[in-house]
Amino acid sequence: MKLWSWMIVGLCVLAWSAWAMEAVPLKIKVLKNNVNLRTKPNLTAEVVAQVSMNNVLVSKSMNSEWVEIMPPTNVDFWVLGDYVKDGVIQCRQNVNIRSGPGINFAIVGQLAPDKKVTVRGLFTEWVKIAPPEVCSLWISRSLVEMVADKPAKPKPIKVKLAQVEPVKTKAAAPAPAKKAVDKPIKKALSLQHAPKRKMVPVTQAMNDTATSVAAKEQPVVAADAPPDLDLIPSLGQGQWKQYDGTLRPRGVFFRTPSRFRLVSYDQDGHSATVCYVKGNNDQLSTLINRPMIISGREYWVKRQNYPVLIPERIVLK
Repeated sequence: MKLWSWMIVGLCVLAWSAWAMEAVPLKIKVLKNNVNLRTKPNLTAEVVAQVSMNNVLVSKSMNSEWVEIMPPTNVDFWVLGDYVKDGVIQCRQNVNIRSGPGINFAIVGQLAPDKKVTVRGLFTEWVKIAPPEVCSLWISRSLVEMVADKPAKPKPIKVKLAQVEPVKTKAAAPAPAKKAVDKPIKKALSLQHAPKRKMVPVTQAMNDTATSVAAKEQPVVAADAPPDLDLIPSLGQGQWKQYDGTLRPRGVFFRTPSRFRLVSYDQDGHSATVCYVKGNNDQLSTLINRPMIISGREYWVKRQNYPVLIPERIVLK
């Protein structure tokens, strides 16, 4: 029994290590000046800040048109002051983080109870804070490029050699000299008998090398993704996400990857789709029009503007 227990623990550690390696964020570089950072992956979403050419950002996920990034440290976010006391969130449920001091500004993330925040200022009843890691902004994928980290140079290892004292031995008597005998020297092979090498054009060799490198750099799609989803090849597939909204059925005239979607409402009652929800249809149909906090694995599908969430935890409000 002990042996089996240790084997199970080892497999769990290996699985966790593999997941951690896949979840390593990528760095991207901005290609133009005055590029907008938005609260949602669409051109009508609110602009929170702008970045300049050659700025390096950290991405969380991406699809064919947009990249989800961690907000730069110079960006300010806002939380209602009633929920912040001595730099700690004081509330029984998650608190919305907004892009500005008011409920008309977009939600960019949520903070759990007892989470610490860095307070930067006050405006009426709102508290200005530094961007927490749970927040996300979006940038157009056509305006950035991937940045490869340079491997660190290994430090030279200094090895001290131990000093060995010479061993004193008695000198041996010199051996009698032998008469030199001339031996016949074999003639070197002529170059004309050497095997000929097949010459490869330089351009062909460069193309072959580029093909092999491109094959190694193909993005990997999460192996546990639902088989009926036409996923976009991306390193960000299958990440754990949490959203706040109301469950609604999909539109009648729209072709979507699931029968349900999560929407959010502004103060004027206008709704906006947050993500599609794909799971047990019988269970989800009983939760229509119910406000909830839903968590699970997120996937991006081809020809869709919103991600698909496979729910693993639903908390009704």
